[in-house]
Amino acid sequence: MDVNKDNIAVSALYTAATWHWAGLANAGTVTPANAHGVFRLVNAYMAFYRWLNPQTYALPYQLLHRHSAIDFLLRQSGYQRVIEVACGFSPRAATFSADPICQYVEMDLPAMITHKQAQLASSAEGRAILARPNLQLCAGDITQHDFSADAADAPTAIISEGLMMYFKREQQLPIWRSIAGLLQLTDGVYLFDYIPLSEEPPRSWLGRVLHHVRVHWFGLAGDFAYDDRDRDAVAADLRSCGFSDVQCHVTGEVAEAWGLPSSEVPSHTLIYVCRVLPAVAGACA
Repeated sequence: MDVNKDNIAVSALYTAATWHWAGLANAGTVTPANAHGVFRLVNAYMAFYRWLNPQTYALPYQLLHRHSAIDFLLRQSGYQRVIEVACGFSPRAATFSADPICQYVEMDLPAMITHKQAQLASSAEGRAILARPNLQLCAGDITQHDFSADAADAPTAIISEGLMMYFKREQQLPIWRSIAGLLQLTDGVYLFDYIPLSEEPPRSWLGRVLHHVRVHWFGLAGDFAYDDRDRDAVAADLRSCGFSDVQCHVTGEVAEAWGLPSSEVPSHTLIYVCRVLPAVAGACA
C-alpha cells in the first residue's frame, strides 16, 4: 500500500477521513488532520474514474457501508471481546470500548500503532480513550500472528476490515487457519470484507483500454491481489481452513434492513461472517 511522507498508508488516511466525513462517533478524535487533504485528492480522482467507468460505486459510500455493516454484525453478535486487526485510524474501538464490559484489542503494524497512539494522545478526549483499562493497542503482523494464543474464556469477535484484498490466496489461507484455530478454542465470529473480481463493476471500453495501458505499458498493476475466485470459492476456502459456518452479505442488499447510513446509495461489498460450529456448515448466501 502506498504511504505518505510519515509512512502512513494512504488508504488508512482516506478511510479515516471517510469516517469523519460521515460523522461516525469518535471519528473526529482518531482522524489525523492531514487525512482530509488525502480525502479531497482521492475523491477528485474518483470523480474522473467514475466518469470514465459510470458503473463504479461511489467510494466513500462503499467504505461507509462496509464499516457500518461490520459494526451492525458486531453489535448483533453481543460479544464483549473484540480483536480488530489492521485497525488503522478506525473509530470502532473508541466507540465500543466506551462500554467498560467490552474488552477491545486493536492490532496493526508497529508504525501504525505508534501513529494512532500519538493521534489519540493529542487531545483530551483521545487521552481519556487511551486510558481505558479495557482497550489495548498492540503491534502485530497478521501474517505472523498466532491467533490461537489469544484464546480466552469469553466469546471473541475478530475483525479484519479492508485488508484481505491485499493478500493473495496463498497468503490468506494460513491467516484464516490461524483465526479458525482460535475460534475452535473460543466461541466467536470472524468478520471481514472482500470483493471478488467477478463482482467488481465492469469498466467501460475506454476504461479497459486505459487499464491495459497502465498495467501492460507502465507496469502499474495496483495494490489489490485479485484472482479468479468467486464468492462461493472464497467461502469454500474458508471452510477448508476450519470455519464450519460461512455466510456472506452484500452491503447494498442489506443496507436498509440493517439501518446503514445513506442506505439509499448503492454499494456492493461482500461481508463474510465466519464461525466454527459443530453443526453442518452453512452456505454462502
